[in-house]
Amino acid sequence: MALNNAALVTGFTAIKNEVTHLQLHSAAPDAGYTTNQIGSRVAVTGAVSAAGVITWASVAFTGLPANSPVWGVSYWTASTGGNNRGGSARTSGSDAAANAAGAYTMSQVTETPTAA
Repeated sequence: MALNNAALVTGFTAIKNEVTHLQLHSAAPDAGYTTNQIGSRVAVTGAVSAAGVITWASVAFTGLPANSPVWGVSYWTASTGGNNRGGSARTSGSDAAANAAGAYTMSQVTETPTAA
């Protein structure tokens, strides 16, 4: 039997509460998401929908190399050090690079639960 929706929401709420920072990557990172990092981690506050979807909206990164490519983000439990909780490639609707001023905004990052 698969987990029910209430269990998925409980689990994803715990994950959302643990992820406090996002980190940009210029290319696909290694399994620990410690390679290809660009800029500094950004503090985030997410939300979990009734369906268990975690959303971090309008995440703004600054201080990046001008026009640097953006692969996606990784999820962290602290501003430095901490534990990695995975990551996500940018969606096709996102810009592929920082602007000339070294700024980049991800309009939305989402994680969706999948019941077995």
